[in-house]
Amino acid sequence: MMERVSSWGLSQALLRSTMATQARLAEKQSASASGLKGESYADLSADSAKLISMETAVARLQARSDNTQTALDRVEAMHTAVGSMVDLAGDLRTTLSQMLADTDDTVDYNAVGQGLLSDLADLMNLQMDGRYLFGGSRTTAAPVDTSLLAVPATPSAADDGYYLGDDVTQSVGVSDQSAIDYGVTAGESGFEKILRAANILANADTSDLDQDAIAEAYDLATEALDELLAAQGRLSVNASRLETFGERQDAALSLLGDRISDVKSVDVAAVTVEISQLQSILEASYSALSKVSSLSLTDF
Repeated sequence: MMERVSSWGLSQALLRSTMATQARLAEKQSASASGLKGESYADLSADSAKLISMETAVARLQARSDNTQTALDRVEAMHTAVGSMVDLAGDLRTTLSQMLADTDDTVDYNAVGQGLLSDLADLMNLQMDGRYLFGGSRTTAAPVDTSLLAVPATPSAADDGYYLGDDVTQSVGVSDQSAIDYGVTAGESGFEKILRAANILANADTSDLDQDAIAEAYDLATEALDELLAAQGRLSVNASRLETFGERQDAALSLLGDRISDVKSVDVAAVTVEISQLQSILEASYSALSKVSSLSLTDF
């Protein structure tokens, strides 16, 4: 008596198994090519929450690092500008010394004074990315207008009428616990004194020189020189601290980047072995499916 043999159920089971193996193989080949475990968080299963947390931390830390670098760029620009003011203070002292010694009566000292006022104002109105650096929190308008200076008396009095900024010190957060105050303003004493000394020179009566006024201007320039050097020193300290925190932030970003890579990246050697195994299984499945598909009742 002949037995009835049906290959339908067996062929369908083999087909489903083969298609599942094909899908797994394609997934592993894609991972091997890209070096990533998957293209979405869902592909990472249990590691997805960890990855999201680390990527959030990276975004927050990168923003902080960018802000720290911006502050450092501003401080370095201010440091350079104050250095130029120090040079001008030295030039002013030399000019005033010449006037006191009466060594050269051919120099237009008023013009020299006006030129110094203009150069100093340009430096104090330094901008970076459209932002005025020496005006405190008032960053959208020039903080210094020397046309507002009054003609100085003898002896002169402090005159900060030129300053249109405020006394707010800029600050940048460099960590969850720390912030660094940075920068100086053009309303500080050293800035006022160098402008007042230059203003005395710009308004001096050179036909009947007031030696007391010139001597006062010389003393003001000397005091301004010392105070500007001190301001430059503070900026150096600010820059050093910002650089230190910037390096720490970069190191933390690098570490987080490595950890994210570890979560997202595949073990190439392990994936290569899996691909080889799946290819062998798939070849065997194709062979079995071919045999089942060729079965016929007449063969029995």
